[in-house]
Amino acid sequence: MVEFAGAGEVRQDGSTGRSFVSLITKQASEANGTAGLSTQERAQQVAEYLRARQLAAQAQLAPLAANAQVAARQGVYGARAWTAPRLDLMAHALQEQWAPKAAAALAAYARRVDPVPPPKPPRRRWPAVVGGVVLIASGATAAVIIMNRRNSAPVTEAEPDQAASPAGTSPEMAAADVNGQSQPT
Repeated sequence: MVEFAGAGEVRQDGSTGRSFVSLITKQASEANGTAGLSTQERAQQVAEYLRARQLAAQAQLAPLAANAQVAARQGVYGARAWTAPRLDLMAHALQEQWAPKAAAALAAYARRVDPVPPPKPPRRRWPAVVGGVVLIASGATAAVIIMNRRNSAPVTEAEPDQAASPAGTSPEMAAADVNGQSQPT
């Protein structure tokens, strides 16, 4: 075991495991019995001591680290095995119970946010009424003109025996109009 305590160096007390740092150079080195060592020799002794402590700690901690790794693996597996069915139940609950409520709430909010379309201006019906009246009036005028032309058509003079009647009709029927009314001759 190295017991080195120079100026600002560490000395390990073998019985208690305590470390001492010397701040006084000459007195501490004389008290520890390292006054005749050079700086390079002191550094080598400290390096040997630290390497020995590192190997001892590594030998003690390696099995503990392996046990911790196995325990962590088992803990993670157990946590996942416990959590998976609960997450599945929560997913079903969300889908069946909360999702419809959330969807209904969103739809209601969308209806409230949706701007009301501006009212349509009142429809003007007078152009359609005027167009209908003009159509009816022109139809009536055309009918009156056609009727007047028919009634004022010149009558052709025929022999009194054959008064422009089709064959086999009496002269009274021949003088009748289209609608069966007799015309004075």
